[in-house]
Amino acid sequence: MKNRNLYLEAVQNIPDEVKRETRLTFAIADKIASLLHQKNLSQKDLALKMGKSEAEVSVWLSGQHNFTLRTLAKLSSALGTDIVAV
Repeated sequence: MKNRNLYLEAVQNIPDEVKRETRLTFAIADKIASLLHQKNLSQKDLALKMGKSEAEVSVWLSGQHNFTLRTLAKLSSALGTDIVAV
């Protein structure tokens, strides 16, 4: 019970902007994965299109990567559709 309380307390103390950032990075990763699936592309295919390693694409899809605008633009070009709309 004590561990659960510590966990809940820790989660409650996460700043709102960190929660939002986490949601956004996972949403972007999910969108990329969905587009790969729709286009019948593998991580390797995307890596080749972008001149990146499969390992880097894997990190992107983990939901833990802090995407730059440049990377998002390159991904959008490689996949032929916008990753993020404003």
